[in-house]
Amino acid sequence: MGQRKRRRVAAALVCTVLWIVSASAGGWDEDVIWEDDLDSSVVWEDEVIENTTAVPAGGVFTPSYTSPYTDEAKNYWTLPMDIRDEAAVWEMLTAPITVADNGKKNAEKTQVTLRAQPDENSEGVGVVTCISQGLHVLENLENGWSLVECYSSSFRDSEVSRWNMLVQGYIPTRYLKQTRPDQTMGIVIDKLTQRMYVFKEGKLLATLLVSTGLVNKKQPWNETRSGEFLLMLPAVGGFQDGNMICSYAIRYNSGDLIHEVPHSTTSGYSTYEPKLGEKASHGCIRVQRRRTPSGVNMEWIWENRKSNVKIVIWEDWQGRQIPYPEDDSAVYYNPKGGEYYHSAETCYCAKGKTFTAFTYGELDSEPYSKLRRCSWCTPPLRKSEIDEINAVYAAGGDHDPILTEAREALE
Repeated sequence: MGQRKRRRVAAALVCTVLWIVSASAGGWDEDVIWEDDLDSSVVWEDEVIENTTAVPAGGVFTPSYTSPYTDEAKNYWTLPMDIRDEAAVWEMLTAPITVADNGKKNAEKTQVTLRAQPDENSEGVGVVTCISQGLHVLENLENGWSLVECYSSSFRDSEVSRWNMLVQGYIPTRYLKQTRPDQTMGIVIDKLTQRMYVFKEGKLLATLLVSTGLVNKKQPWNETRSGEFLLMLPAVGGFQDGNMICSYAIRYNSGDLIHEVPHSTTSGYSTYEPKLGEKASHGCIRVQRRRTPSGVNMEWIWENRKSNVKIVIWEDWQGRQIPYPEDDSAVYYNPKGGEYYHSAETCYCAKGKTFTAFTYGELDSEPYSKLRRCSWCTPPLRKSEIDEINAVYAAGGDHDPILTEAREALE
């Protein structure tokens, strides 16, 4: 199905220049226990714009990739998904966020339907979770409606089943509310790298392993919904589902939470911890419990939790590629029989030891080629591992045919 782009058809009519953008409530999750004015005289017609999977110019992907709209503003939707530009990422994490507020009690657990036309009886094209999920406002109409876009927060029981699809639709303007996020902390989740990047006071503080949602044919709603969100307080805390225990849970999108990697009453962390760094959850974001060199883990995030911390989730668009680290960047090891390479000269996995530095470019040469990656301090992947991921995400491929089939069945 093509996306729809509105275009002017009456040349004699006067309208305001439209700035447009380029580049999950009522939800349910198995990990979870519930707890610019536009001149109204303009005539428009619909033009179908087919979705494209071509790599964008310069290979730069943004969260609004495939959107038919363009935007000159700097925001989550237009920022290239590149964690190396710390200043730009921090500016985005602390920028105001526009959410939907329907005025209901416990609104953060409710959703508003986006409509194909500015009419309450029009077809639903997506859903947005109130209070916590950010919207990209494209235009405000004089008739009380606004055109917005977001990744549809479609859960199993949502009104519109468009699993994590980037959609554009209409919402009553009265629902729109701008919120200033916390200015001291922010979080980025990248579904391509399966990493959490924790920012504090303008700097990247820590990189953590995560697991986002893994889709199966019966549960296409397991896909973790991308977009910008706010952490909601009071936090959920620990919960148990069967023999799976999830600690330090904080809600950000109705049934979607960030929480510590689950452990079980029988096997401890041995079942779920080895899956960190790859998709494995039912939609929530599982976060490592082992402390990074800066002391950060899910428990640290819990202890430092604040209301309205912005958490953004980057989509793993087909065609995105993970860049190699610089060859002269430092990694570390213990020359006296160490089996792992590390991201810093100290690590909580070996208290009291100080490691020796070598360069990333030497990692595949002796005596470093047999070193394994430490699962505590999240050092960079080897080039061969990056190549393997990039091959799956190469332009023209399909890294998730199950989700593609489920979406096509809805059209």
